[in-house]
Amino acid sequence: MPHPWQGEVMATTFDVYPAHVEPPTTREVLTLGAVKLWRYLASIDLDAAPRVRVELWPRGRDAPQPLVLDAPFAWPVDHAMCFTVEGIEGGTSAHCKVLETEWEVEPGTHGLPFNRTQFNDPAVFEAARLSGRWWYFRRSAGQPAVVNVLYGCLASALAELTDGVVYSEDHAWDYERFPARSADFDTWFMRPEYAMSEEFRTWASQIQAGVIRELRR
Repeated sequence: MPHPWQGEVMATTFDVYPAHVEPPTTREVLTLGAVKLWRYLASIDLDAAPRVRVELWPRGRDAPQPLVLDAPFAWPVDHAMCFTVEGIEGGTSAHCKVLETEWEVEPGTHGLPFNRTQFNDPAVFEAARLSGRWWYFRRSAGQPAVVNVLYGCLASALAELTDGVVYSEDHAWDYERFPARSADFDTWFMRPEYAMSEEFRTWASQIQAGVIRELRR
């Protein structure tokens, strides 16, 4: 896949903010993310279950480093987890960060990009206060249709495993939908019939058609 930091300007992201301090394992995220991808494929009448793979890449290196799947899904900020789908070019990267409280939208949000009026779950705000760990999944421009679905499935998987939320404000999907629980996210993400704007309705239809072309070869 392309280097995980290439094309950062022309990219969209899904953030995940947990309700637990302890992260799940990489294997758990990989497994549930793949299951969500397969469910999505089944929902558009595709009988396919492509394998999803993951590698850990240090910034500035030309090769991945060894990865322990049963270790916590957390790593230094100068690394990225890179997820690919077998038989498909490209991929999506996951990045692990710490909230910066100087950018908090109002006092008491602990660096989260939303307040308690927008999403009132004390556990998410408490996890932000205690550890500040969060993640984002990035999809660069020009990725295959399957990758456009995969990065949302992985974000949803991590949100489910941490009882947290998915969030985006960079035009990854309808802004009005966020923050979102994983169960809600799964019902409308990349589904044209549930898009709130014509733009995303058209986009989701194009992605679904692309996924069918890519996996019915």
